[in-house]
Amino acid sequence: MQAAHESAQPSLSSDVTLYRGELEIGTLLPFKVYRWTQAGGSSRDHAHDYFQIWYVVKGSFQHTIDHKTYQMMKGNLFVIPPYAVHRVDLIPDQDMEIIGCEFLPHFINEHFQRPNEGTDRFDYSYLEQFMVSEDELIPKVTLLGEVDAEVTRLLSEMLAEFQQGEHYYELVLKANLLKLLSIIIRQMAKQRGGGSEEEDRMEKFRGLMMGALNYIHEHYPEELRLEGLCRQFNLSKSYFCALFKRYTGKTFNDYLIDLRIRKAAEMLLNTDSTITEIGYGVGFNDIAYFSRIFKRHTGVSPSQFKRNALAVHSHSTHQAKS
Repeated sequence: MQAAHESAQPSLSSDVTLYRGELEIGTLLPFKVYRWTQAGGSSRDHAHDYFQIWYVVKGSFQHTIDHKTYQMMKGNLFVIPPYAVHRVDLIPDQDMEIIGCEFLPHFINEHFQRPNEGTDRFDYSYLEQFMVSEDELIPKVTLLGEVDAEVTRLLSEMLAEFQQGEHYYELVLKANLLKLLSIIIRQMAKQRGGGSEEEDRMEKFRGLMMGALNYIHEHYPEELRLEGLCRQFNLSKSYFCALFKRYTGKTFNDYLIDLRIRKAAEMLLNTDSTITEIGYGVGFNDIAYFSRIFKRHTGVSPSQFKRNALAVHSHSTHQAKS
């Protein structure tokens, strides 16, 4: 197997678009991370001279590589090495969102840009797992429970660091990228080994759990009860709870409360609604209870959260005018 910096560009047919990192990513920092939604559209057969990771946050789409098509859903990701030909087909009217991450090999180690200096085996080990032909790639990596939550956290942190660009942000990005690649490599090894019986069962019920999560996100302001969900998705309460905890890393009740608190925080930041209106609006029927739970999750009361946000906004506006 050739080192990443020694890979020669293979011949691509004339109907395959080749994207180059110096144009798509840039040269100042050979790395970028972004959100991609339905508005981005489908893509024709293409390749790129950089690595690409796509993780599905919500919704689904079809990914084709090596003439095989795979349904990508929440908790799935793929890693595409340089010059592998693939394409993405979006599903009409699908509320889809991914976090994408793209980088050139020398973001991992600058030696990859200078062949005469040799290959650092430690850093190259993060890449060689993916430097395989299209027919040997694992086209769909499945993440479950706590692993899925950790990948979501890493990518969200990388996105925030990349957008804010604070001092030493490139070091945080590289550290998180190496951890992300380590997690993916472990999951790939499990899939190559056939996975456990539990993982096979979770993959079988992934579509059902996607439906349950979508329902929760659409109806979280309403009075949602676990028993009603179990009836709707035709599962016993104990089996639904076990699947839900394995899939999300949280109990149904904890997941619902976390979602409501996140939505409340967004409303506090982005609307002029009162705390009472917001509490009722995200599904809390007891405003005193809402305030206690909000403080437990954020460290401050809803009113203090709002004041802090207004203070930050006022300070930023003052600086801008200065």
